[in-house]
Amino acid sequence: MSLIQDLPLHKQLLRALDKLGFVEATAVQEQAIPAALAGKDLMVSAQTGSGKTAAFLLPILDKILQVPVPNGSTRALILLPTRELALQTKKHLEQLAAYTYIKSGIIMGGEAFKHQVATLRRNPEVIIATPGRLVEHIEKGTTDFKDLEVLVLDEADRMLDMGFALDMSTIARSCNPQRQNLLFSATLNHAGLGFISETFNQPLSIEVDSQKQDHSHITQQMVLADDVKHKEKLVAALVEEEQARKVFVFCNTRVQCEQLSNVLRYKKYKVAYIHGDIEQNQRKQIMNQFRQGALQILVATDLAARGLDIDDVDLVINFTTAHSGDDHTHRVGRTGRAGQQGKAITLVSSNEWNQMSSIERYLGIRFKRRTVKDLTAEYAGPKKLKNSGKAAGSKKKKVDPKTAKAKLKAKAKAKAKPRSAKAEEPNGNDEFKAKRSPSIKFGRVTGDGFGVMRKK
Repeated sequence: MSLIQDLPLHKQLLRALDKLGFVEATAVQEQAIPAALAGKDLMVSAQTGSGKTAAFLLPILDKILQVPVPNGSTRALILLPTRELALQTKKHLEQLAAYTYIKSGIIMGGEAFKHQVATLRRNPEVIIATPGRLVEHIEKGTTDFKDLEVLVLDEADRMLDMGFALDMSTIARSCNPQRQNLLFSATLNHAGLGFISETFNQPLSIEVDSQKQDHSHITQQMVLADDVKHKEKLVAALVEEEQARKVFVFCNTRVQCEQLSNVLRYKKYKVAYIHGDIEQNQRKQIMNQFRQGALQILVATDLAARGLDIDDVDLVINFTTAHSGDDHTHRVGRTGRAGQQGKAITLVSSNEWNQMSSIERYLGIRFKRRTVKDLTAEYAGPKKLKNSGKAAGSKKKKVDPKTAKAKLKAKAKAKAKPRSAKAEEPNGNDEFKAKRSPSIKFGRVTGDGFGVMRKK
């Protein structure tokens, strides 16, 4: 790993890096920055927390400083999947550009549209945006990317997963076709990346710290659970056992987030939740409180799992198993940042065992089994396991096709056979010839059905 000062960057950027205390370049910075400075298109796969944000910000800032364009239009566009990640990237850019004239603007949902129009008219050197809102501006003609020099697609796989493929294409078409393209993703194997990279010019692929590698500095454990109520008790107990000061809890749904947050608040924890329905200003306030330590527990959907840089997260708890190995990796990546020790615990119920096993298999690791005092689950795991680690179901008896066919024919024949008329019609004594108990006698029933009507 080389020293950050050895990278061929503008002196004002090196000054900012020195103030921030950056000494060594990370693996992705060491490989991506020189290639980006040389003007190459890049497709980079790097694990969360690897320093990839600086890997694209520093070349952009250096290019703007080395070749000034007075009174020019926007020179770089950074596209990200979520508002939180956009805000965080803007903050990093401001830190790195502290000793320069470079300005940035942010375009995202949840903010006043007319204020964003004013931002775009000022032509800041760098625009940081989320896809949905930026497309609105493109359709209304409030953007000008004809002189754009660099387009960055950060967390590209996540944007595709969120359904932004069409928006990404629209944005790319609105930009200068001679631009440089920098794509950063958790994986380069996503099916949609081939379509996106069609506009790239002989991109160089860089893969650093594959997400399938074990986080050696993060202890990963699993705790078996019976149901939601049991999981709620386990979360509180684990926070106490670990004496954690800053905890991320991930849920799959918004309802789970709110419900768990209410339960923990009732238990006197300083807790808040974020998901897609929370207003932007409120989300921003909650994130700042969590960063500053005013909140002990933050309950979130996977919205918050990607790219958020929050220091000193002691513990990550997966209240529900992640939908995929990639999502699990990004959840777990909230702890153990910058090589520090961290711990992640996944709560697993009977209907989540197979999904948990799939994640283990995908990542090539095994979660260590753990129990919590006085909260041991009745569910002890599958009785039988397949070689893959998934639960083995009961084997069905093999049926001979010929025998099955013969049985079906016999059944169909029996249904088609007409019933005997003699078994249905009454005889002269009003008794049925059909089989019946000899103790039952049938008498004549007339009139209202309750007996023989007497003559008046």
